[in-house]
Parts: sequence; structure tokens; C-alpha cells
Amino acid sequence: MLGPVEVRRDGRLVPVPGGKTSELLVRLALEAGLFVAADRLVDDLWDGVATRRNTLQSKVARLRRALGDPLVIASGDGGYKLAVEPADVDALRVLRDSVTAAELLAAGDDRGAAHMSASALALYRGEVGEGEWAAPHRVRLDEARMKLIETRFSARLALGDGGDVIGELEAAVATDAYREGLWGLLITALYRAGRQADALATYQRVRTRLADELGLVPGPQLQQLEQQILNHDPAIRGPDRAAAGNLPSMAAELVGRETEIAALSDLLHSRRLVEIVGPGGIGKTAVAIATARTLSEFPGGVWLARLEAATTADDVLDTLIAALNVTGGEAALLERLKSSAAVVILDNCEHVIDAAAALTVRLLDAASRLRILCTSQVALDVDGEAVFELTPLAISAAVELFTLRAAARRGDQPVSDADDAVRELCRSLDGLPLAIELAAARTRTLSIEEITRRLDDRFSVLSDPTSRKPQRRRALKATILWSYELLFPDDKRGLWALATFAGGAPLPAVESVLEALDVPASAAIDVVGRLASRSLVIVEDHGAAMPARYRLLDSIRAFALEAMTEAGLTERALAAHAAWFAAAAGSSTRGVRGSDQAEHLSFARAERANIDAALAWSATTDPLSALRMVNGFGWAWIVLGDSRGAQRILSALDAAGDAAATSDRAGALLLAAWIEASTDRLALAREHIAAATELADAIDDVDLQARCCYYLAYVVSHRGEFEQAMELTDRSSALYEGLDRPWDQAASWLFASRAAISARDHVRAVEARDQVEHWLGMVDDPWLHVRGEAMLGELARIEHRFDDAVLHIGRAAQTSGRLGFLQTEAYQLSSLGRARCQAGDYVAGAATLELAIEKAEATGDVRMVALARVHLGRVLRALGRNAAARRALETATAWHRAAGGGEQAALGECLLAALDAEDRIPGAEQRLAAILDGARRDDDAPVEVFALDALARIAADGGDVATARDLCEAADRRMESASHFITDLDRTDARSVRQSA
Repeated sequence: MLGPVEVRRDGRLVPVPGGKTSELLVRLALEAGLFVAADRLVDDLWDGVATRRNTLQSKVARLRRALGDPLVIASGDGGYKLAVEPADVDALRVLRDSVTAAELLAAGDDRGAAHMSASALALYRGEVGEGEWAAPHRVRLDEARMKLIETRFSARLALGDGGDVIGELEAAVATDAYREGLWGLLITALYRAGRQADALATYQRVRTRLADELGLVPGPQLQQLEQQILNHDPAIRGPDRAAAGNLPSMAAELVGRETEIAALSDLLHSRRLVEIVGPGGIGKTAVAIATARTLSEFPGGVWLARLEAATTADDVLDTLIAALNVTGGEAALLERLKSSAAVVILDNCEHVIDAAAALTVRLLDAASRLRILCTSQVALDVDGEAVFELTPLAISAAVELFTLRAAARRGDQPVSDADDAVRELCRSLDGLPLAIELAAARTRTLSIEEITRRLDDRFSVLSDPTSRKPQRRRALKATILWSYELLFPDDKRGLWALATFAGGAPLPAVESVLEALDVPASAAIDVVGRLASRSLVIVEDHGAAMPARYRLLDSIRAFALEAMTEAGLTERALAAHAAWFAAAAGSSTRGVRGSDQAEHLSFARAERANIDAALAWSATTDPLSALRMVNGFGWAWIVLGDSRGAQRILSALDAAGDAAATSDRAGALLLAAWIEASTDRLALAREHIAAATELADAIDDVDLQARCCYYLAYVVSHRGEFEQAMELTDRSSALYEGLDRPWDQAASWLFASRAAISARDHVRAVEARDQVEHWLGMVDDPWLHVRGEAMLGELARIEHRFDDAVLHIGRAAQTSGRLGFLQTEAYQLSSLGRARCQAGDYVAGAATLELAIEKAEATGDVRMVALARVHLGRVLRALGRNAAARRALETATAWHRAAGGGEQAALGECLLAALDAEDRIPGAEQRLAAILDGARRDDDAPVEVFALDALARIAADGGDVATARDLCEAADRRMESASHFITDLDRTDARSVRQSA
């Protein structure tokens, strides 16, 4: 009935009269085996036209005669039925089979579903019936046909016939343009054929068509399919079947490369040529193979050609032909690759780079669906290439890899990935997977600590004599040697030059050492460029902030140093290295004190390791140069808060001995003293300044004598000896009269202003401010200017202009942080915290003081930490947070007691004693009385106020109200001298007394 009506009996065609007779047969057949009411038959066949029953009876009689068996058309229940099985009626059979085929597909019987749906579709020869009554049946049968089509295509896709059904699906969507199921199958087939871009474009086609013609958007399933394609969801990659190719099995799990594999997989879906570049031992081959295992949608397979043994262009071609098992030459290879979408991996291209590049171009030109993945230490330099640089493993992944491999070697003695020794070892191995694997192999006989100690001779320890792998994969030195032997002679010397630098170097420094190694400076940029292109040099580009730096991985550096030693050029290179940094030191102090400060500080910060190396070499070969170097960089270390600067300076002094010029020795002692004072080694700082003063007097160097005075003022201010500090700065200013030293004058007057402000000498503070502003107008040093800004804020505080104080000190702290003046920033944050409290915001003040402590701890400025904790304790007590206040004050006073005192040590003792008194701890009253005597003797008004208030509270708690009132009134009178420092909110004990009174 699916087309012209046909009846067969015992295989022979039975003619059936046309017209209403054949239409009656169709109508009964659509409900085969069931009675259909006579009235229903009349209504359907004659469509409401008045018809008598005897007309229907005559058609039934005629049909019975045509069929040759009266029993085939049975009568009963007021109607007629066609007495055949429903399966004998094609229309009913396809309805049944459409359901069964879908069930088979859902059950995973793809082949059975494909066969049944194909058989059912073959029954369709046209539409069923012609009358209006047949319309619902036609709709139902058409829907069954579409369902069978979709089932058949789905089954074929599941069986791996994706490439073959694309054309048929294109025709199907052209016929049924709004059938989203067909569009989804077409998109899936394109994706599985390796045509991701076409699949996404097809989605856009259907989306546009639905929007333009129906005003609709694709349904949820199509939208989800698009996202799955974009995400390379494994769920749509098709069945897991034995794919073509020759990939080796993975002997061990690949660790820490999930991100790289996903990125490479994405690249291979969008680009035809992808290259993994990186140094030897980085794991390029393993990553390439692991990536290839994710590419199951390429029906032509994934083929690996290892080129490490190839030496000529013919070798490269023959290796690939053998890998694909092609019979014949290049023409046969190209024909093979044209046939279906495939991936070729060309592994280890660096030594045959030109031949590999030429073959790659020919392959891509000939096979439009081919993808090529290369591994190499240098890019092919082919149009359209996508270069992916493989970097060392992150420390966490390196530790995981080492732990897994070591566990496999050690058996019942696993290694903990939380072990600090493991982390340190992996960090020393540059994150190179090969080096990590070789180190792990040694854990069978050596402890982790022993392996780390032996890294000075890393090429002996980083080899696996028990391995049967090729030499390049069982010894790190052999891996690097492979790369080294491919270099030009100048490039080898480029590696030697770079190896002299610890932690890398800027290009001018490399040029200087290269020139000493007989490579013209003009060629340096080409040498470095070639080494970088071979992944032997890491280029660190920090943008405009500082010049690019070039460095070697530690293992490559160790190899290069060995090679340079064998060539007998180590001393020449190290001498050039030290000479370059000595020259840089000559301009450092002037640069740090000028408008180019940021550039010079950045240099000193970045080159610490190189400067240390240059100093170590110079100390034994040219100690006077070492002393000039520390004198040159010393001020940069001071501004940067580099606590190790003093050690460097004193070591250089010892090495130079009496051969050094007196002025150089004195200058070095002063720089060391400044750093010592900054790290609270005040006694040593005084000793060194005294020695410097003696030297300055011996040669009658006025400049040095003046410097000794204000350096000492800086030191004594740390102990709160502000009167002496002012005397010293007065003497310094007098000595500078007639000398052109604007920077030193500005610095000296800044210390004078700080001492005057701390001593609450307003007249001298204002005088010093005026001098500071005068001399700062002549210098461009941001470090000095930021201190001048802070000085204005401190002066505003003693003048009770607290909002101005917050503005100036806040601006100074922000600038110090931005410019990297870490110690200065910590001090200014401490001042800002106090100013915010005086301006009325104690909560913000407490938070700022906590930040100051954090910053000071980061720089190792323990003196500053103690000072900030005293003030934090005061503020927390004012806020009612006594427990936190006690913790801060106990920590601060413990440090002050151990150090023999310090700025605001008395205040800390007083506040802690007041807390003890509040908690009724025995002895607190006696301590407070002693503290009060000391405060009166030292004219320390803030401490006197706090001590009087605490003693008043003790009296009030004991019922002596009159004494408590007298003590509070005495404290009130001293507030006139202390109000620049504390506010009434700080006076917790006074408030308690007043409330009880």
C-alpha cells in the first residue's frame, strides 16, 4: 500500500479492481485483523456523500471475488475486516519496524538497527491512499519514515561510516530542512570526519535558516551539540574501535601535561601544521603521543615517524614511508594520505630541519585533510605553522612525577610528595621531566638528600645505567650533547657566555662576555636569537618596565660551563662578567639618587645573583674591584631594604684589606652601618660609623666627616636619642657649608626634621622642614621626596592637623609601595595607622598598623615590627579588644627587653602594665610607679599620661576616689604635651575612673 496497491497470494500478484474497491482494501488493510464499522467505511470512502449500505456491500462482494477467497473479507459486529496478519501489510510493518529499530539502536545493536531500518525504508514506494480519510495515516507513516531514516544514519555513524554518510545527510537536510535530528546527525558526521570547522558552519546554517524562515532558534539538543564540538567532548567522538596508526603503548602515566594536551588537541582541530618546540628532555615526544591518542576521529589514523636516526632528506622520507607501511615511493605515500583524514607525527626534526620542513609542505599541499604534528627544538619556519612551546613542569607536577617514579623504583619505601627535600630537588632539576625521571631512578640506591647534594656533578647522578633505552633517554648529558653538537661555533660560545650569568642577564652584559670570547658584539643578537629559536635559551620579556633577560636552565648551564672549562676559557669569561658588573656599579649610586632611580633599582634587584657571583670571583682575583663594586651598589641595597648588603660589603672590605683607599674603606663602613641599623644591629652600626669617622678624620675628608654625622644621626634615632640626633645633623649641615652636596644636605635635614618631630621640638621641626624643601628642590630622588612627603605628615600630626597628616603620610606610603621601597613603606604605614587614629578612625588605624607589621616582617625589619606592635596594642585596647592588645604588647616588649630597648619601648611596658593592673596581676602597680618615674625623668608625656591613668584606676578600684581624681587631673594637664600622639579615646583607664566617680 506504500505506493500503488499490490496484493500477492502465494507469491503471485493478484489484480485488484481500481476505484473504491481498491480504496476499500487499503482502508481495511490499515486496520488488518480488526473489524471496521460499516458506517465508518461509508463515511471515509464516500466522504459524507449520501450512500446506501448496499453500495458498500457490492464493493465488498467485488473485492472478495478479486481476492479469490471470500473468507479474507470477514463480516461481523456490523462491519468488515481484512483477515490477514498486520505484518503482512507493508504500512503496518514499517510502523512496527520503526519502533523496533529505534529500540535496537538504544540497546547498542547498531548493525541490527541499521539493517532493520534499511529494510523498512525499502518498503516505501509512495504514499498510502488518496482520500481525505487517509491523511492521518499518511502523516503517521511519513513520521515513521523519517524516524527510520534518522535511526539508520545514527546506526551507520555508530558503526564508523561517518565519512560515507555525509553526502546522503546533505541530501536529506535539503529535502527536510526543518528536521533538527537530521541536522544534528550531519553535524556529528562532519565532526567525526575531522571537519570541525564544517560542523560548526553547518550549525550556523541551520540556526540561520530556522531564524529567517520560522523565527525559531535551534532546540536544546542542537545547542548542546555545538557546545560539545567546541569543547571536544569525548561523548561525540564516536565508537572506540581499533584505529589505524602505529602509536606505541604508553609505558608509564604522563604527569602534569593535561593542559598542554588539551591545547594541542584544539590546535590540531583548527590548524593543519602544529609544532611542539622545547629543549631536550622537556618531554616533547611523550606529549605528542599523548595528544595523538585523543584524536580518534581521524579515520586515516595517527602515524608516528621517529627521525632521530635520519641524516638526509631521503632518510626523512623513507622513515615516514616505513612508518605508514607504504609500498612504493613518495607518490604512493601521497596517494595513501589523500584517501582519508589522518595525522602524521614527525618526531625529532631539529637535526634535519630543512628536509622535514620541505616534506611537510609537500604533504600538506597534496593531502587536504592531513594534519601534521612535529616535535623539534627549533620551529620549521613554514607558512601557516602553529608553534607550541613546551615549558618545564610546574613544581607541583614535578613533585608528583618524581614521587610516582620513585615509588615504582623503591617498592615498599614510597616517597612523600609533601617532603620539602623532594620539592627542593625538583626545583633544582628545572622541572625537566627527563632529569626528574633519572633522579627518581637513583632513589633505589641514594637518598633524596644525597641526590640533591650530588647535583654539583649532575651529569653523573642524572643517568640510569640500568636502563635499556637509547643513550639520549637514559643520560641527561647525552640529551644536551645532542642539541649542542648541532650548534655553530659562535652559538656554542654564546652558551658559554650565558652560562657565566647566574639567573640570566640583559643583552649588553651577554655581548660583553661574548666579545671576551672572540665573538663580535655585533653578532651577539644573532647568536642569542638562534639559541632561543632552538629552545636552549629562555627569553624573559617584562615589557617596558625592564629590558629582556636571557637565561639558561640549570642543566644546560652546567653543561655549558663544563664545555667552556674544557675549552680553557672559563677565567676569561668570568673576568669579563665581573668587569661588566663593576662598570655598572660605577653609575649605580648616582642613578639611584636621580630621576632614573626605578631603572637602577630594578637592575640591582634583578642582578643580585650575578652581583654576588662577580663579587665572589673578584674577592680572590681583584679585591679592590670587589670593594668598588659594593660601594657602587650599596646605596641601592639600602633603598631596596636588602638586609644581606652589609654582609657583602664587609666581606669585600676584608678581602681588600689595607690595600684599599681610606675613603673607599670609610664609605663601605658607612653603607654597612646604615643597613645594620635598619636591621636593628645598632651596636655594630655605631662601631662601624666610629671606625669610618676615624678614617675620615685621618685624611681630613670633610664630605666623609659630614656623612658620618648624619649616618650616626640615623642610627641613634632608632634608640630614641633624638637630642643627639639633632646635634649630629647640625654638625653635618655645618660641615656641608661650601660643599656642593644638595642630596646629602637634603638627607641630613630630613633626619633633623624626624628627630625634632619625635622630640616634639616644633620650632626646630619647622626650620628643618624649610631646609628639606629647599634642598629637595635641587634633587630628583623619588626615595628622598617620598620621605619629604612623610615628614610633612609627621609635622602636621604634632600641629594637630590630623586630616592633613593622613593625606601626606598616606600619599607617601602609597608611593613607597609603588616604587618598591619596602622598608620605607612599612615605616610610613605605621605612621599612617597612628594618624588615622588621631583623625578619629581607630578601626582603619588598627587595620593599617596590622598591614605595617606584615610589611615590616616581610623585609626582616624586626625593630619596625616591635614599634608597630606597641602602637597596635594601644589602639586595640582603646577599641576594647584587650586580648588582642595583650598579644601585641607582650610580643613587642619581649623583643625590646631582649634588644636592650628601642623606640617606644617604655610605652609598650606602660601599656602592658596597665593591662596587668586591669586584670589584677600582682606587681603591676609597682611597675607602673617605676615607669611613671622614668617618664618624668625623660619628659615622655604620652607614657606619663598612660601611667597616671592606670594608677588612678587602681586607686579608684581600691575605693580611694580622691587619689584617683588627683591622678586623672595630673594626666589631663600632661595631655597638652601628649595630644599630638594620643587622644582621649586612648585613655581607657581614665574613662573607667570617670565612670566610677
